[in-house]
Amino acid sequence: MSEAATGSQRDAASFRDPAGYVFRHAGRVFRALDARSAADLLDLLEMGSLQRLVADRLVVPTSFVASSPLLDRLAIEHAGAARFLEHDAIDPITYPYCWTVSMLADAAALTLDVQLRLLETGHSLKDATAYNVQFARARPLFIDLASIERPPRLDIWVALGQFQQMFTYPLLLARYRGWDLRSYFLPSLGGRTAAQVGESFRGLSRLRPGLLLDLTLPLWLDRRSGEDGPGREVFDRPNPNSAPQAMNLRRLRKKVLALAAGYRPQGVWARYTQECSYVDAATAAKKRIVAAMLDRVKPRRVLDLGCNTGVYSLLAAEAGSEVIAADADHDAVEMLYRRVRGQDKPITPIVVDLCNPSPAIGFRNLERPRLVERIGADAVLALALLHHLHVSGNLPLEAIASLFDDLTRDALVLEFVPTDDVMFRRLTRLRRETFEGMTLERCLAAFAPRFDLVAREPVPEGGRVLLLFRKRRAVAA
Repeated sequence: MSEAATGSQRDAASFRDPAGYVFRHAGRVFRALDARSAADLLDLLEMGSLQRLVADRLVVPTSFVASSPLLDRLAIEHAGAARFLEHDAIDPITYPYCWTVSMLADAAALTLDVQLRLLETGHSLKDATAYNVQFARARPLFIDLASIERPPRLDIWVALGQFQQMFTYPLLLARYRGWDLRSYFLPSLGGRTAAQVGESFRGLSRLRPGLLLDLTLPLWLDRRSGEDGPGREVFDRPNPNSAPQAMNLRRLRKKVLALAAGYRPQGVWARYTQECSYVDAATAAKKRIVAAMLDRVKPRRVLDLGCNTGVYSLLAAEAGSEVIAADADHDAVEMLYRRVRGQDKPITPIVVDLCNPSPAIGFRNLERPRLVERIGADAVLALALLHHLHVSGNLPLEAIASLFDDLTRDALVLEFVPTDDVMFRRLTRLRRETFEGMTLERCLAAFAPRFDLVAREPVPEGGRVLLLFRKRRAVAA
């Protein structure tokens, strides 16, 4: 589901799935359905199955738009649609290239759970892309109800190949070949074929038990069948027996979860909390200062940039804010997700490289909006991050101020780390530059055109300083 469209404009996904497309109207999220898709969903509704999927937190809360002036207006603006659904809005919108391996595995398990439940009523998913799943906090939800159909054949799944490309194969590559999800998904929106993935598993490695059924066998069958293999007509042969498919789906569910469970976080920053130079007293003082600054601005949503394993994300959540926890280190975010998964903590973890954020991609670059359009917040936490962006990212202080200005609607909590700090020295030990110009005064001057400084608190025992800024236009308002 793309969230790019506004008003009565169709989003790019409507060109890919004529059965139902998503659009926004007056800030609410709707889906237009064709007659066949509407009939299939009404069938589920009459059985009570759709309500149970929503109640069990498998599917985004959804309702048919009843007769009303709103329905009349939607029918005029979206001529040709048979019915309309309204979905609960999910914010922020995230995509597989900013998930961790456990997030992808949980999205896969959810997709299989939905499919298994649909089989009980003679329904099925006609596609199984990872983009059909969004995370509400740290819990996946299925969102593409237009992909539900009543097929003639239930013993096999028409979307199985797509499921493998979007879930099983990236998890295999992450687990056994060290691939990251960004490298897998960004260059190829639809995932990768068995032949493409097979290039990473040559020779005897293809005999690994975990590969035989889902990669090696399909490769062998593809070579044998060639272009003369069975076509779409195979899926049109009636067969109501769903037992063979259900057995395979349960096998796949165990597999994808096991692949993620077997992944061992190794990232440097995943160990930062244990290795950083702070003594306990300084850490406790920093937490108190950050909590007081958040209490002063009372943000509805906090974006914790460089969140690491989420210490301050949890602090902000406990203070009552919705939190987007972002870090460039996959393994740090993976550890945070494992900590909060399935809970109702208001935290959405994502993997983000601020120096190279995800761009707008897909059809006409409208299908998947760029990062800055998806994760704005009332307050940004940038703790122990500034020197990384300045030194490792080679970003001028003015550029960093501009970035934070883009990402916050109001406040910024910034930690300044002096050049004599042990972590700063570790970061620059192989650099020729001395970064002597990286002073607190220089930092304040760089941020002054965009932000007003409203609080300045030193962190005991180390020379670090916490700064609370408010955006100039926000203060003026």
